[in-house]
Amino acid sequence: MTIVSRMRNRRTAVLVIAGAAAVALGSVAVEAGSRGRPSIAFGETVPGDLEALVRTTWDRFTDAVPARWSCVAPVTIDGSWTLDDRASYDPDRRLVTVRIPGTAPNLEAALVHEFAHHLDFTCAARADLRSAFLAAQGLPRDTPWFDGATWERTPSEQFAEAMIEVVLGRSPPPPRILVSPDALDVVRAWCRGS
Repeated sequence: MTIVSRMRNRRTAVLVIAGAAAVALGSVAVEAGSRGRPSIAFGETVPGDLEALVRTTWDRFTDAVPARWSCVAPVTIDGSWTLDDRASYDPDRRLVTVRIPGTAPNLEAALVHEFAHHLDFTCAARADLRSAFLAAQGLPRDTPWFDGATWERTPSEQFAEAMIEVVLGRSPPPPRILVSPDALDVVRAWCRGS
């Protein structure tokens, strides 16, 4: 082997190693910059048919919030035969509990409502949303987010009900809160990151 051949082989080897390193670094950068769909887990009391409905609803929910995937923390779903409400969210445990049994439309709406609370608690970008949402609902910008004279007049509940319309394309059955078209536009834009 001549010196020129050895030099070409070394140059080729260096280029192959450099190329492989660039590909590896590029894939690490892509993975770090773009997380996949936020994850869900299930408690032991979730029957198979509910799990299937939850998975479909979670996919619809996360598809509606593509700009927020990076800030949606994992969430766990559980079922309860004795829950007083249709569903509840425990932000400390990142746990959504739904009352079973229930009709598919009611369960979907309840899940999206609680997923919206989960998004609200885990996504720091919510600060950008809240003042615009309050204004679009005709409320003063300093209105407390978690307090209202009634459940229906609580902004965080109005936001969660708005998410039902954004995700499912319909009001929850039966509609309990009036969400303005402007507020729906604000929510849609925030979910898309625009």
